Amino acid sequence: MLLKKSLLLIFIFFSFCRGWTQDSLGAPKKYRQTIEFNGLGYLNSTTIQNDFVRTFYYGKFIDENLKFTATRKMEESNLLGGMTRAGFSYTCQSLEGNNAPIFTFSFLDRTHIDIKFSDDLFNIIFYGNKKFAGQTAKMGDFSLDLLRYQQFRFGWSRKGDASHGAYGFAFSLLSGEQNTSVKMPVADLFTADDGTFLDFDVTMDVHQTDTAHKGYFAQNGMGISTDFFYEMPYICWGKPGKIRFDIKDLGFIRWNSASMHYSADSAYHYEGVEVSDLFNMDSAVSPLNIDKVIDKNTSFRREKYTPCIPGALDIHTKSFYGKQFAFEKGFTWRFNTNAKMYYYAKLHFLPGRSKSVDIAYVLGYGGYGRFNSGLDLTADIGKYYSFQFMNYYLFSDVTAQSTTGMGAFVKLLRKF
Repeated sequence: MLLKKSLLLIFIFFSFCRGWTQDSLGAPKKYRQTIEFNGLGYLNSTTIQNDFVRTFYYGKFIDENLKFTATRKMEESNLLGGMTRAGFSYTCQSLEGNNAPIFTFSFLDRTHIDIKFSDDLFNIIFYGNKKFAGQTAKMGDFSLDLLRYQQFRFGWSRKGDASHGAYGFAFSLLSGEQNTSVKMPVADLFTADDGTFLDFDVTMDVHQTDTAHKGYFAQNGMGISTDFFYEMPYICWGKPGKIRFDIKDLGFIRWNSASMHYSADSAYHYEGVEVSDLFNMDSAVSPLNIDKVIDKNTSFRREKYTPCIPGALDIHTKSFYGKQFAFEKGFTWRFNTNAKMYYYAKLHFLPGRSKSVDIAYVLGYGGYGRFNSGLDLTADIGKYYSFQFMNYYLFSDVTAQSTTGMGAFVKLLRKF
């Protein structure tokens, strides 16, 4: 249903853009159009290094060195998160006047991963509970959110000039493909000194979309989102510049009634099984009351649910120093995620008179990781093409083994 509606809106949009290129008398006007293909992907963490992630992803053996390197930076609360985004955008823009409207359509396939975990949880998973003998492992304050959806985005904006700001907004239809959300505020595991029993207290809430309905455009849910931006020019200490406010992906997805909801608020006591003869398993003593569940309160049902999608508020300024240098600084707050505030700065260098090449050094801190530094390169290729490549983790560490972030952005734009 959503796909049919999206295709109808796309048809109307392109028909409108085509009609916009002719006046009422049928005389042709000059218009500029672009089509852009882009892809973005990154994964960052406050403690998990890139080698660990790659080894885990490909199912290889995680040795002691990888685990030790990860635990060196481990804190009580740790983050791992990232996203991918791939698609295309079409823009039609009138060349008649500086304030002529710009219309944009984009299709994007998007994924998000957001994980918050404790150091005790990491140690239990990769080392076991032996080191916690006589202690309680605090595995709570855990959350996980895995999300994938397709986005049909319709945008409108106006360009600014030296005295007026640029502004715009966009409306998106979202086709929800899959989602897994886990909230576990309490998960305490006590191990007896001699290992004879375990006590486990847990409070957990899990939502998951229909696991039998997977694949591209599976459409297990539908949603909407909006984007807004405003860009205002200024002059400070004789230097021209601009400040920009962006709100991105302010919206939600309504997942259908085939989605699963599991909740638990229970305490478990486990004493194990006593075996008197290792070679005779019939000697195992296992009375029915050996395991106890205290204050059991669990439930499972299928129902709809409506979470907000991850979004971002970005505010940054860009000041120009002559014709070849510019300095950009700002911050990004990713709401509906566990990411911390991200602060960044860019030093731009524009060689030559044509300004067809922009080379920027990037330095940042926060988000899902710590410090990062990299490169942002934009270049015009001939008259009709433009290319952009960004890697914010290119110079983050001397050795790739200890780097805790990876990712890149690539864009190819064609003007016609």
